[in-house]
Amino acid sequence: MYAALVPPAEVLEAVDATLERMAERTPPGDPRRLRWSRPGDAHITLVFMADVDDPDTLIDALAASLADQPPVAVGLAGAGAFPQPGRARILWLGVNDPADTLPALARRARSAARGAGGRPESGRVSPHVTAARAHDADVTGEIEALSSFSTPMWVARSVTVFESHLPNPSRGGRRGGGGGVR
Repeated sequence: MYAALVPPAEVLEAVDATLERMAERTPPGDPRRLRWSRPGDAHITLVFMADVDDPDTLIDALAASLADQPPVAVGLAGAGAFPQPGRARILWLGVNDPADTLPALARRARSAARGAGGRPESGRVSPHVTAARAHDADVTGEIEALSSFSTPMWVARSVTVFESHLPNPSRGGRRGGGGGVR
């Protein structure tokens, strides 16, 4: 499960159109095997947990912890890669967070998840939107092509909890949405 900020429809459309163009310019049989994010999947993860014993408790804990959180103004701008452009596992779109509120918001969400019995991932918070996944691929050209990408700022007023499922080769993968928080 994960809790995330979901961009409004017009931002999702801009992301989807951009990633579709990027996927179209990737040659068939490209040995880097870039896997572009699916349309409508853009989100800014605040907390990710591999296992959650009681999703309802998690949702309640997040709602209580974030109830007094003011809306957050964010946008998307630029691109980069984790861990580095020449050996990327993740190609990402950058997040414009002028008030630098997302790291503190993510820490609150992680704390609430731990309090609810979840086991959130730890580490430094690096707000981003995943554009593509790879296996140690050089994505320098893609970063350059996406360097001028940007969206208008929007105000995030809620956090959404998602439940994700690993792909099942016999049934196809699926990802379902969960309850909204605040």
